[in-house]
Amino acid sequence: MNWFGNIRVSNLEMAKDALLREGFVDAGLLQIQKPGQVFGLVKRIDGRYEVHVRGYIDNTLDGELEVSREYLEHLFYGSQPCYETLIEILNKYDIPYELVKPIPPCLGSPQPRTLTPWKPIAIGLTIIGAVGIALYLIDSYFSPKEK
Repeated sequence: MNWFGNIRVSNLEMAKDALLREGFVDAGLLQIQKPGQVFGLVKRIDGRYEVHVRGYIDNTLDGELEVSREYLEHLFYGSQPCYETLIEILNKYDIPYELVKPIPPCLGSPQPRTLTPWKPIAIGLTIIGAVGIALYLIDSYFSPKEK
């Protein structure tokens, strides 16, 4: 069979519930949906990195490690396969699983030279844009009208 993920569980909802109890949250609309994906969960692990787990329609799971979505570098550093956290949680909650594809080793965290928070930049650009629009409107309102 051609599996979507690397780890197959007998009960996908049970695995999802265990991940939620361990602090994972819904990744929301910002996560790219892969074919066959039924849920995506994410958990920040140290302020700089996140673990993502995807669940698929064939009861399989995938795990990835990437730079947190709080930083611009998230866009430039790809995710790396990482299953250790997922397997620890499955074992902790006694959720039976089997490996249906080889699991690549977790190569460690991506190491960007800098981490650039994007929210202050977005707020600054919004303020600059709002001030620019306000100045334009003020200038348009108070400039002499041609007759």
